[in-house]
Amino acid sequence: MGVFILFLGIFIYYIAVYFLEKLTLKAFHMKHELPWWIGGGIFFSIPMFCILDYIFRGHTFIEFFVIPGYLIWAFLIYYVFSVLGVVFIRFVICFVKKKRVVWYDKLSIILATFGSFIFCLTGILCAKIPEYTRIDLKYNLKESLKIVAVSDIHYASSGSMLSLDKMVQNINQEHPDLVLLIGDVFDNFIQRINHQEFVDKMNQITSTYGIYAVTGNHEFMLNNLEEIKNFYKDTNIKLLLDEEVIINDQIRIVGRIDHRAGRKDLQDITSNSTLPLIVLDHQPQYYRDAIQVKAKLQISGHTHNGQIFPGNFLVFVLNQWVYNSPSDGLNTYGDFTLSITRGYGTWGFPMRLTGPSQIMVYNLT
Repeated sequence: MGVFILFLGIFIYYIAVYFLEKLTLKAFHMKHELPWWIGGGIFFSIPMFCILDYIFRGHTFIEFFVIPGYLIWAFLIYYVFSVLGVVFIRFVICFVKKKRVVWYDKLSIILATFGSFIFCLTGILCAKIPEYTRIDLKYNLKESLKIVAVSDIHYASSGSMLSLDKMVQNINQEHPDLVLLIGDVFDNFIQRINHQEFVDKMNQITSTYGIYAVTGNHEFMLNNLEEIKNFYKDTNIKLLLDEEVIINDQIRIVGRIDHRAGRKDLQDITSNSTLPLIVLDHQPQYYRDAIQVKAKLQISGHTHNGQIFPGNFLVFVLNQWVYNSPSDGLNTYGDFTLSITRGYGTWGFPMRLTGPSQIMVYNLT
């Protein structure tokens, strides 16, 4: 079934490219069309490397074309949306002025191309310039705690433009008491990741009570649990694998292994302590488990809020219909809070158009 959907998607993609090329050549009255058809076919085939990358991960030649492929793919998506927008506006103007509607000509192409370029540039900037989301929570602590959390870093993903240096600076400028990494921290075969760079940069993160991480689904796509554990060995990061830790005798943190890898019941890994409990679970849909153990807060990521429009609507519908779960933002259920971050890095498209990259700052008092 998956293979059928893949080939159907590729078929629809090339049909769309064919009609866009045909309309463009007609609008510009191009002569000697064959070279344009060949050049366009080659150029618009570059996004196929994005698909090949997830079938044959780790090939340098394929990875070289992944970022250009995603950018071309995104450009085409927003070109279509821009064309529809331009055509609609021109239809309204022509209708009001009672003139003949010109659906697709040079002006439509130029305006749509400009619109798509602006969309893509905005998306790249939103991925590179993070937003700080600050949340105040009252737990009657004896001392206030500032927690900085980031999710979905996707370090070493072949479509990523991530700067670990910049991320570390962004975290450290908050002077956190505690730093939490909420899964999908890296995204490739461990053997192909620059492990020393990861160790050097992540060990520059400073916090009063340390750095804790949980696994996401992407770490397990290409690696087993032992390889993941070994990857963290030389860092100052404590990987929580279905276990609970107490921070400064004030709060409890429970880190869950991603559900796709198999894990224990949450009730089996939480103590009977009365200290406020925070659950770290990469995917948000199991938040009811946290409510059952009387947790105060669950921090999740995974959804990216769809990352690019209209992905946010698709993710919202998927989470609502399949999991009966929210897909973004701050969600309260009595005295329990489910916090879902859009994430810091990117997966696939190196851009964000459903909200900037996000750094969560929780001020606990």
